Amino acid sequence: MQQLLPAWPGLRRKIQRAGQIVLFLDYDGTLTPIVSHPSKARLPAETRRLLLSLSRQRGIWIALVSGRALKEIRRLVGLKGLCYVGNHGLELAGPKIRHVNPMARKSRPVLKRIAVSLRTELKKIPGAWVEDKGLTLAVHYRQVNPRKKLLVRSLFHEVVRPYGKKRQVRITEGKEVFEVRPPVRWTKGTAVTWLLARRRTLSRGPVLPVVIGDDLTDEDAFKALGNRGITVAVGPSNPRTRARYGVASHLQVLSFLRRLLEVWKEKTVG
Repeated sequence: MQQLLPAWPGLRRKIQRAGQIVLFLDYDGTLTPIVSHPSKARLPAETRRLLLSLSRQRGIWIALVSGRALKEIRRLVGLKGLCYVGNHGLELAGPKIRHVNPMARKSRPVLKRIAVSLRTELKKIPGAWVEDKGLTLAVHYRQVNPRKKLLVRSLFHEVVRPYGKKRQVRITEGKEVFEVRPPVRWTKGTAVTWLLARRRTLSRGPVLPVVIGDDLTDEDAFKALGNRGITVAVGPSNPRTRARYGVASHLQVLSFLRRLLEVWKEKTVG
């Protein structure tokens, strides 16, 4: 993995050659700093203004690809004209597009039963909590005492494993979060691939996809894109990441997006 900003001269040339830029951006840890609780992850006003400026450029299309519920990510960002992808791709909405994975809809009763059991088991552990995101569940344990985190893992798997064995759900992990998803192979990578194919059919020139994310779930999107476009992992250097480039924090993501906007404006004006 190469650091993104030192590689800027080569990336600038790629941007200049593109007929359309398709931006796939995670929210938590990518557009906002990592916080102790998801409710504290607020989009800075400067970042919102930058996203708005990018979205108003002809030839730039933006999708916010998040593990959060669709309704929540739309509320947090609050910009019209963008595509919003929630629950790791299971639901999405944008201009002239709306989709909810049918298998995810059918799995709601099972997820509700699991949520009740998880809350019962985890209420004894301070800092652990269950988030029902409609089409998926998340067990957060960032605020749990380090000595209790193994207990959270044990209780989580004790509850969910029987459903997994029956293939009623899929179990995944993120950064200090366990996730329960419907039994369908649909990830951020699947959503990115599907949306990118749609954009290519509508573009008159070469499309340059850009995927930026910080979580383990974003690796699915990096893998799906492969050597095409620009993939950026946010956070400490990870030799196992599928991303081609890395940045240290959301502040460097903003720096890159500002540069991209400047180059695109120069290109379109020229």
